[in-house]
Amino acid sequence: MRRRTALAVPLAAAGLAAVTAGCTSGSKGSGGGGEGGTLPPLSIHANSTNTYQANFNPFSASMLHGTRGFVYEPLMLNTPMRPGESMPWLALSQEFNEDGTVVTFTLREGVTWTDGEAFTADDVAFTFNQMVEFPATNANARPVVKAEATGDLSVEVTFAEPQFAFSAAIGNTLIVPEHLWSAIEDPIETTNEEPVGTGPFTLDRFSAQLYTMVKNQTYWQADEVSVEEVHYPANTTETFNTAMRNGDLDWTGGFVPNIEQIFIEHDPENRSYWYPGGGLVTLLYNASKPGFDDVALRSAISLGIDRAQLSEVAMQGYTPAAHPTGLPLPAYESVLADKYTDATLDFDTAEANRLLDEAGYAAGADGIRVSPDGERLSWNVEVPSSWADWVSIVQLLEEQLAAIGIEVVPQGVAFEAWLETRNNGNFELTLSSVAIGQSPFDMYRSLLSSEYRTEDGAAVTQNFGRYYDDEADAQLAAYAATEDEAEKQAALDALQTIVVEEFPTIPLLQAPNWFQYNSSRWTGFPSEEDPYAFGAPFQSPDNLLVVLNLEPAE
Repeated sequence: MRRRTALAVPLAAAGLAAVTAGCTSGSKGSGGGGEGGTLPPLSIHANSTNTYQANFNPFSASMLHGTRGFVYEPLMLNTPMRPGESMPWLALSQEFNEDGTVVTFTLREGVTWTDGEAFTADDVAFTFNQMVEFPATNANARPVVKAEATGDLSVEVTFAEPQFAFSAAIGNTLIVPEHLWSAIEDPIETTNEEPVGTGPFTLDRFSAQLYTMVKNQTYWQADEVSVEEVHYPANTTETFNTAMRNGDLDWTGGFVPNIEQIFIEHDPENRSYWYPGGGLVTLLYNASKPGFDDVALRSAISLGIDRAQLSEVAMQGYTPAAHPTGLPLPAYESVLADKYTDATLDFDTAEANRLLDEAGYAAGADGIRVSPDGERLSWNVEVPSSWADWVSIVQLLEEQLAAIGIEVVPQGVAFEAWLETRNNGNFELTLSSVAIGQSPFDMYRSLLSSEYRTEDGAAVTQNFGRYYDDEADAQLAAYAATEDEAEKQAALDALQTIVVEEFPTIPLLQAPNWFQYNSSRWTGFPSEEDPYAFGAPFQSPDNLLVVLNLEPAE
């Protein structure tokens, strides 16, 4: 498969240099944007919805897909599929000072906003300074002190503490134009219905059922963009499956039951899917509650879980068992400690029972084990009742763990109730997930760091299991304090050992990055054989890499 030249730009090391429902968007041979457009539009499904509401604000949690990546671009493009690598984008380089508190960006010359204004260092400085004035725009919660343009194409951003570990997140900052956003009173509440960006597409039409984007003919690498028009038709879960079966969609991201029957078998030569690990699904215990401080108990619970059954039954085989380190694969395969390269999470009921017997967890009259302190090993496990896969997982766990004398009782609740319970720590066991982040450090930080500890039982924003460990904090700090790759890997090796041996959470399955594609009109999508980016159309900035790699099918 030929890789477009936009993806062949030299990699710098991190820290361095409206329509009716009857008009289907997937119709062949029509609708190409630009001069004499003869190419079919690229039809995308990124989320299920009845209708759209206009919102192209890149700082908004409810912004429409395509806003990030297609309209607004990052300084340096980083994908978890290439940990430690950073691609020059709006900036040609990103350099730290010696202590990691100042980052200097050297910007690309000749970039313009879609209204014709030049992209300059003032836009970058404005975007970072806006994070100080309006912290809600600071999506990565980095401690920005100030930013200043030191030339037309150079910017210095100063932080309150070393930021080596956050190089990818900082590089992925989306830039907005100062000449427009400086007049916006509230950069979070604005819906920005006429977006002006530097990206490969501009908004063309919007309705509640469809919005379209067309190629930005003045894009700084317009020659690398083959797609002339992008369509985002609104689909419910039901109409999404129908549109996929009919071949109306080119690039999709969502759970599709029985995908071989619904999607693949109707055109097996052109249809495929790829679900790389985009995070971790875990059986999460609350470390602040009594009883879970015994690593023998945690190890036994892990041994009592048949993850292959969870994968095949609950997830229809779409996603594999988690790796013992919790790191999603293949994205983080390159940073696995040597001793864990071939490691797996074992299912061994006999060994689990032996561990529990040895640790003094005796079986009660009802078969449920009792701790040495006299507490029955019986816990409710809340999950959102609308999440069919998680409901199935906890039902299987109920059966599996009963074989080692542990009772888990599935409790289906509203999503909002589950979220509140998890965040406030009002649980003993629950299911949860950990996002892949932009680096293994990001992921381990959200799983292990005590910086998320709150006073008086207040809600937490990460480390929902409330597992706090001095050694984990020390290794996270060691990673964050250096730019040396060997030192960073040593810290990651130590963090992996903690996850494998101490079970700060019980890894279950990789959280899949949902991605399906139909190459009858467009080719060049990422795949297991060519994993240059995550494929889900809701994943930014990976969506930018993907669209630049697409070419019309012959």
